[in-house]
Amino acid sequence: MFYFGRWQFYCSLLFLLIIACYFKPFWLLLLGFIFAIFSVSVHYRLFYQQIPLGSDKLQTVLIKGEVERVLSKGYLRIKLTQLDSKVIPWYKSIFANIAVKLDNESLNVGTCFTATAKLKPYRSRKNFDSFDSELYAFTKNLHFKGKLVAFEVSPSRSMTWISSYRTWLWPHLEKYELSWLYYTLLSGDRSKTNYENTQLMQRLGLSHMLAISGLHVGIIYGLCFYMAQWLLFSCALCGCKFNQLYDVNRYYAAIGLLGSAVYVLLSGLSVSALRALLMLIVLVIAYIFEKRVINYRTLLFALCGVLLFDPFSLLNPGLYFSFIAVYSIFTFVRIFIHQLGVERFITQLIILQLILGVVLAPLSSFFFYGVSVSSLLTNIVFIPLLTFALLPALLILLPLLGLGISDSWFLLLDGFFSWLLQLFSNNLLTIGWLPTQPFEFSFLIACYLALLLVMHVKIWRMIACLPLLISAGYALMQPRVHWQLDVFDVGHGTAVLITSQKQAVLYDLGAKYFDRFSIFERVIKPYIERNKIILSHVVLSHQDNDHVGGIDELINFAGKAPLRAFHNEMPDSLCNITRLNFAGALSVESIWPTQMMSSKNNNSCVVKITDGRFSVLLAGDIEYLAEQWLVKQSRKSLQSDILLVPHHGSRTSSSEEFIAAVKPKLAIYSRSYYSIWRLPHSEVVARYTNVDVRQLDTAIDGHIRIKITQQGLLVESARENYHYWFL
Repeated sequence: MFYFGRWQFYCSLLFLLIIACYFKPFWLLLLGFIFAIFSVSVHYRLFYQQIPLGSDKLQTVLIKGEVERVLSKGYLRIKLTQLDSKVIPWYKSIFANIAVKLDNESLNVGTCFTATAKLKPYRSRKNFDSFDSELYAFTKNLHFKGKLVAFEVSPSRSMTWISSYRTWLWPHLEKYELSWLYYTLLSGDRSKTNYENTQLMQRLGLSHMLAISGLHVGIIYGLCFYMAQWLLFSCALCGCKFNQLYDVNRYYAAIGLLGSAVYVLLSGLSVSALRALLMLIVLVIAYIFEKRVINYRTLLFALCGVLLFDPFSLLNPGLYFSFIAVYSIFTFVRIFIHQLGVERFITQLIILQLILGVVLAPLSSFFFYGVSVSSLLTNIVFIPLLTFALLPALLILLPLLGLGISDSWFLLLDGFFSWLLQLFSNNLLTIGWLPTQPFEFSFLIACYLALLLVMHVKIWRMIACLPLLISAGYALMQPRVHWQLDVFDVGHGTAVLITSQKQAVLYDLGAKYFDRFSIFERVIKPYIERNKIILSHVVLSHQDNDHVGGIDELINFAGKAPLRAFHNEMPDSLCNITRLNFAGALSVESIWPTQMMSSKNNNSCVVKITDGRFSVLLAGDIEYLAEQWLVKQSRKSLQSDILLVPHHGSRTSSSEEFIAAVKPKLAIYSRSYYSIWRLPHSEVVARYTNVDVRQLDTAIDGHIRIKITQQGLLVESARENYHYWFL
């Protein structure tokens, strides 16, 4: 459904029709498909549809809302209850990330206020092989971002019982070394887990500990079950009499289910927690009413329940990890049912971890660009400790904290777990993580389709590898890429990567904001690492922040060697006029500045890359005067198929004479969607339009990737590749 109107939708429909003809009556499956469309449409209209501001630009509006979360000092996430005259329905959650430059000490979680704010629709950069913050914002109902101009705090405070619990919990836990882990385990809220700790758990193969899953819910169920049993036994010892005709185990099961439901509600109904709770409900109901339910069917009931509750959870990677992991466990139990026993517990745990590692490897590679090979060891150690020590201890600690009783015993446990995690981190963090290269989503689908055929369709086992063969054949049929041009979506700024034979030339680094957020470090460096590219040369067009903001991060990453050819290892120098052969087939030539000019923009380094047939011209921020000099001295060498439009499309550049000399087939603007300079200027767009030049824009298209093949240019854009029908 998320690919409505695209080939994926029609392929899925065709697949369903084939399955319907083979397994089920056609009308029944058709009704299910119609219901699925209805469910997705209703959920979108009621809960996810964006509220328009009337313009994509910054708007001054009157808002009412409450503080949902304090993201950092001076930065809040608020839940809107009114936007101008429009009252937000009670069932719809609309959030905004807001900067507060005023005194915000009175704006704490749960505080209601009325304010004048400057808001704009939430929009972010979109690059290949990078975290999709827009998709994340969509799933979290984060519609706007902006800043408060003035606000007035309302006397009333609005805080849900979940928010009250979390607000009470964190101050009691923050003194412990692993406070972020304990807080996540007890609340399901990962806001206290920073990026470094998330990466640590991911690379150690312990990410499942940061998501409320079946393991956590099962532990809570077991504790509540046996606690109810102990209470009844204690009452019996005290002389209470019970009718022995009743099956008290049913009451124990119901109490365990109730305790698990409370825990899942406190976790915020995450996908994995909801899946575990739904499976538990099915099993408890089956037990109470003496019905037999097949494991796989229980999992299917849970999947239907999760998708009925929120079909857009399909956008959450956690859904796939959760359900595929449980499917693997059920398959393991089915195969080894006659060999399970306490005496072989360690052996069975090792085999299960191996199976989970292999089955989840494609998912981990696709979403995280790597596989944790250390997970076999870390899970064998941490799963028993989590089950029998850490989570029970935390549940004992909670009432003690409320009563003010000493927690010295837990400090010892905290120190032990902190030491153990540090031990694994020091020894396994690097060698235990196997980086992988990005691959297409279709290959991921082919892997798991082949797995399903092997496990459940005996007649097709001989052709189970067919999906993989089709996927591999499709990849082999693609034209061979001789070299590639990547124009990153960096907002207002420039960063262009030219790659051939896993070697690359980088032209500019993007900006750095607030002296801490570097585009190079967050976007370009991860892309280089994930695709295993060697950064051979770096060209810095000029010294404006939006072009060289990440210079410190570049030097920390690759040293000054990539700056040798064009800058003599001096980052603040103009580029050398030079020419070099790159990766055996490309010529990289800097053709400007050949003389000094009075502005930094006009001294931008202009570089031409060509393979003798196709060529690219990177023009920095040169303006009219530099363009005229270039036309006079290098008219023949300017002609190129692809042009990075000078100065982001400013009217001071892209003169008619310059465009006529370059004769581009494709012009690319690298600029911000919310540009205060309103780039590209309309007259510049008109100049390229008048000579039939195709124009692309990183603000509209996101990361632009051009593959140069023997047949011609293959143009891809991140927004087109990752565009869902509702966005």
